[in-house]
Amino acid sequence: MMIVAMIRPGMLLQGRYRVVSQIGGGGFGKVFEVDDGGTSKVLKVLSLERFHNPTIKQKAITLFQREAELLGRLRHSGIPRVDSDAYFTWSDGNNAEPLHCLVMEKIPGSNLQQWLQARGNQPLTTEQAHEWLIKLVEILKVLHQHQYLHRDIKLPNIMLRPDGQLVLIDFGGVREVTNSYLEKELGKQTGTVLVSPGFTPPEQAEGHAVPQSDFFALGRTFVCLLTGKSPLDFLTNLQTGQLIWRDQATSVSPQLINLIDRLIAPFPGQRPQNCQEILNYLQGNQHEFPLSEDESETLPPDTLPPDTGFVVSTSGLNRSLSNTFPSQQKSDKQLVEKPKKTQDKIYKKYQGKIFMTGCLVLLSGGITIWTMAPRLAYKINNFGYTEYSNKSFDLAETSYKLALLLNPKLSEPDYNLGLLYEDKNNLVQARTMYQKAVEKRDDKAYNNLARLQIFNKQYTTAVTLLREGLSIAEDNQVKYAMWKNLGWAYLELGRYPEAKNSLQKAININGDRAAAYCLLGKVLEKQNNRQEALSVWKKCLSSQSKTIEEKQWVHEAAKKIKEI
Repeated sequence: MMIVAMIRPGMLLQGRYRVVSQIGGGGFGKVFEVDDGGTSKVLKVLSLERFHNPTIKQKAITLFQREAELLGRLRHSGIPRVDSDAYFTWSDGNNAEPLHCLVMEKIPGSNLQQWLQARGNQPLTTEQAHEWLIKLVEILKVLHQHQYLHRDIKLPNIMLRPDGQLVLIDFGGVREVTNSYLEKELGKQTGTVLVSPGFTPPEQAEGHAVPQSDFFALGRTFVCLLTGKSPLDFLTNLQTGQLIWRDQATSVSPQLINLIDRLIAPFPGQRPQNCQEILNYLQGNQHEFPLSEDESETLPPDTLPPDTGFVVSTSGLNRSLSNTFPSQQKSDKQLVEKPKKTQDKIYKKYQGKIFMTGCLVLLSGGITIWTMAPRLAYKINNFGYTEYSNKSFDLAETSYKLALLLNPKLSEPDYNLGLLYEDKNNLVQARTMYQKAVEKRDDKAYNNLARLQIFNKQYTTAVTLLREGLSIAEDNQVKYAMWKNLGWAYLELGRYPEAKNSLQKAININGDRAAAYCLLGKVLEKQNNRQEALSVWKKCLSSQSKTIEEKQWVHEAAKKIKEI
């Protein structure tokens, strides 16, 4: 049985910290108030007696040390201050295992749950909520920039100082981060997953916290502040997963309500991409982060007006991605390059004037032309695709942007901009545009963004995106790509049974493509089922391979067959 040192009130630690009393604890940690030469501080202690596996215990210690190092580097008025020497180990000298300790600033004031109760649960005003939201997002931005997630934002974990400053507390706490970390690292239960009912998003409850998980919890916190009620007091729309709370916030501005709804969207891909997008919106730069003014979404491709001729696929995908969506081949593909380059140079010279002229024409048209804007947006988007196919990328890009100006709810221009930027190998901008299309529920964008995440080795994020996308995908071509990519991501994560199941579903949809067979062979090999892998690799060789990536997998399959 493990014997560990014990900390009690009255003890003097490190010759300076006098223990006053225990003020909290649970999970894998205890919290004490200590006196440091007349200054009250908080002492967090890692409770090692809960760890029976040496490997798990060492991981917990490593993470605790990492947390101490991080907090020692952060300097922000909204984060408890930790001195560089605030981490130490302590033992009572009785051959007991030493305790790992971390001392940090004690925040004066009350937490927001206490504050709200003290005012009889009277809701926050729109103006105060706007100010507080900016402060809290700025704090989160600091954390996220250090690749750190809070994971437990809620009223009790936000302190209000007497001077009005908000402070996040218990972020990266022993229990919270240790449990989340061990769940992720070991891929199995080692304790209880951190769940705060009403505040924890679905993906975090499954052990896959992402930055957008903090946004969800933050949004749910403001539901409390703006209504005086817990999120658990509201019903959820069974079809969309959205919280039904708007009718309890009639005095809140529509703009703020729309933002909160975006923060608490059921899927991470529907939420803002990062803190800066939220700040842009809150600080008046709405064009950086457009929000729908109502709950309607853009029309899906299969409901476009019949005369638009809209297409969403491009030739660039075949050169850079497999199993996205095959491009249409134009009859005039063999264009003379020199005249086209000359045309592009002329266009670049007058690009700004063309765009501004178009905007002025639209504005001068008054109400009449704006009533035609949605249909006109489809036309301009289609024109942009035609120019893209003709390799006039600059004109295509401007057309897509103009289409979005006419109809910001339209997802296709965002998606097509993603394809264009990807073809130009600008993957950062491509991800941004796919993300915007995802926020508008474009199923194809879920797939392409997930593939970029796979290329970037962000496999868990890719899995989350693909699972969300599959819930709305209807076209079999899209479903095949998603199931294949989901199997690929699971393979990279070492989750072989799930990879096998996903790839088999892709094959059931389309048994003529090579990719799913090739990846399934890799999964079976990992499971030491070489005979079945051999059979699948033979199907990989005999199936269609349309892309460079598929051809590479087919080549690898041929080598495996020779080895066996």
